[in-house]
Amino acid sequence: MKSIGIFQHWGLGDLLMTVPVLSELRRLHPAAQIVLIVRGKAQAALLAKSPLIDKILEVPPNSEKLDLLRFFWSLRQYHFEAVYIGTRITPLVPLLLRLVTGVSTIIGDGNRLGWLYTHRNTIDPAVHRVDRMLQTLSLWTGHKVEEPDFPLPIAEEPRRLAMATLEAQGLTNARFFTIHPGSSRGPGIEKRVPVRLVKDVIAGLRKYDPDLRFVILFGPDDQDLIPSFTPPEPGISLISGASLDETKFVLSRSWGFLGSDSALGHIAASAYNVPTITPIGPTNPLETHPYNALSRIVQSREEFDCRPCWFTPLQGNCPHAARCMTTITVDQILDVVATWPKHRISAKSAMVPEPGVHAAE
Repeated sequence: MKSIGIFQHWGLGDLLMTVPVLSELRRLHPAAQIVLIVRGKAQAALLAKSPLIDKILEVPPNSEKLDLLRFFWSLRQYHFEAVYIGTRITPLVPLLLRLVTGVSTIIGDGNRLGWLYTHRNTIDPAVHRVDRMLQTLSLWTGHKVEEPDFPLPIAEEPRRLAMATLEAQGLTNARFFTIHPGSSRGPGIEKRVPVRLVKDVIAGLRKYDPDLRFVILFGPDDQDLIPSFTPPEPGISLISGASLDETKFVLSRSWGFLGSDSALGHIAASAYNVPTITPIGPTNPLETHPYNALSRIVQSREEFDCRPCWFTPLQGNCPHAARCMTTITVDQILDVVATWPKHRISAKSAMVPEPGVHAAE
């Protein structure tokens, strides 16, 4: 196998969940040219220095039809022998790959236009996306992956900058709990962790561990949340404007993480083995929770017939003002943290969930 394409144009979290596929392909085809196709600068930055891939390309938006056709035509120069398509991606992608790029072997899980795929899996929302994508890959490779791998390197210069940031905040040798209350714009806003819940969690954790420090991260889509935490109380550090690699380093040093169902929780849990708590409302926790035995999901105790609403007409159009998120209580979060040892154990197999605590499986 000389040239393989990987198509994953969803968000950062989806790309992180695709890393085990890249890792397996590199293991099976160490000499192959592996080209990753994403959408967005942040997605390209996530794996910019990864040895798993040889090249990263950015696909134009579907709305730019002429540019899209040109892009798929340009892919012919790579002479792909096979292209793997990430889960839940529109059938427009395999259609253009077959008709414009001329790819003969296409692997994916589209529920429509099945004739476009040579190897096609079904979309089962009860199966985690990491497992499903690896199942889909195995239909082509014939190899089953027993232990998904999430190698995520951090470049030296961002690492140095992040270390300097932590030092300036007095966090170099401190245990700190990282919180990301935000999420992507558009429908993703309904996944945000409520500000009141964040503040109550900090207050509760201070009673649990007076020495614990806190870092609140804000990405480009979260800037409107900063005034809600300004000025920060003593022991709380606000970090905004950090590069993705700098953010990865901060996550890797965190004692624990609380955040929405978005990319940073996946990065913290899967790549750096950080215990994570993810309040989930509109999305399907079985399919998208952070992939790690230390990760926990927390949902409102209220019943909602519309939950999860992702991939339904209610996505981004909640008639209940996101009550599935706003009714999650601080006690639910604190009950999870109480099961963690104060000193983090780094090996993934070293911690066994306490009885009665819901582990995301």
